[in-house]
Amino acid sequence: MRLFRPKHLPVPRSRGNSIYPCFPVVTGSAVLYCVTCDRALSSRCLINGTHRDHRLKDLKDAVHEQVKKLKDLSERLTSKERKFGDLTPRIEAAERELDEMCNRTQELLQQEYSTLMTLIEQNQQQAFFILNEQKETIKLKLHQLHEDTQNFQSKSADMIENINQLSSKQETENPASLLGEISALETSLYTMNEFYSSLDMKLKVDDTRLKALEKSIKKIVEKNEEILPRPWEFSETITLDDSEIQLGLTFQGHVQISEDKTEMSVSPSSGLSQPAPWNNTQASQSFSKGLHYWEVAVGGCESWAVGVVENSQLKSIQSLVPGQEKNKWILECDGSELSAIHNSDFIRVKESNVEILGIFLDCDKGRLKFYNVTTGSIIHSFIARVKHVRPLFCIRAQKDSIARLKICNLINKSDAQSDRGSTSMMSTEDMELSSESSN
Repeated sequence: MRLFRPKHLPVPRSRGNSIYPCFPVVTGSAVLYCVTCDRALSSRCLINGTHRDHRLKDLKDAVHEQVKKLKDLSERLTSKERKFGDLTPRIEAAERELDEMCNRTQELLQQEYSTLMTLIEQNQQQAFFILNEQKETIKLKLHQLHEDTQNFQSKSADMIENINQLSSKQETENPASLLGEISALETSLYTMNEFYSSLDMKLKVDDTRLKALEKSIKKIVEKNEEILPRPWEFSETITLDDSEIQLGLTFQGHVQISEDKTEMSVSPSSGLSQPAPWNNTQASQSFSKGLHYWEVAVGGCESWAVGVVENSQLKSIQSLVPGQEKNKWILECDGSELSAIHNSDFIRVKESNVEILGIFLDCDKGRLKFYNVTTGSIIHSFIARVKHVRPLFCIRAQKDSIARLKICNLINKSDAQSDRGSTSMMSTEDMELSSESSN
């Protein structure tokens, strides 16, 4: 049974060729045991021919074999219990190993972040060194220009005096001897005029090298924005809505919400011949803009569905009706089948062994991504033009154990207030999340 799309129930494999039904066996009326069908038979079952080609066995022999089988299973269980015995020492050893693994990981992360910071600091120092060197180079050119100007101004006064003297010399001295002096003065005048003509251009500071430096650093930032921030930087505090439980209502499957409103559990449904109905609840929080991320531990239940739903009348735990046309974007695990579902459409997803599911919601750009947190890979992405949505959580009872679904804590309680003030206001135009498969 699918969450939003009806799924045909499996049809038992036919064990015989007869079209006649098998009659129910009244207590004390069984005469034989059908090994093929794994059931006791009455004389009426034998008469109508339903088990004609089946393998039959004496009822007492069948009971004897079944009892022997149970004893063998029981002995195997006892042997395993003796093997493990008191688990306290092994649990303590596992906890010590966990501490050591986390400490090693923390040291590795610290080393990697230190390397990253060193690279950034080195790049920053080199960039500012280039900036200052370019500044000094331009300043030197301006000082040289100032010296050249002073030099030309000094020569200009001498040239004016020499030109005035030529006026008197041309009457008294040989004209041929004056031509060389006139030519030299003419060359100097042309040189000085060209200098002053280009002075405006030389006084204009050339920022071409500075622009190139800005462009280079901008590319570094853009490359980092392709992989940063990571989804967990937008972690939200998500809690389950238990409003109807507070009212004392009961639900099929004996649904319970933990005291901190982060865990949803359903008691076992032993004895049910068909899959148990879905039970769901929404989060107390809702989103209409910005970036949001949360994680859900789904390893404690065989069948679960997690995603977002447009604000609707579904505000409490209840059984879902397949085929409801509501805006939902869901990742559903139904036994061994994993599917991405939007309303009545679903896509098979090639992913398995999801223990912790990460959900990233970008309301502004209309993106919804599901991550396998254990492997760090993207399971599925939706283009979801959401308006106002709430996280949705669905599980159903399993046969022999309690089904549990838990929202992971990703925020330091003491820093939550300050963190949310700075992070929740970020828009998708401030930061861009990478969509490569290595996320």
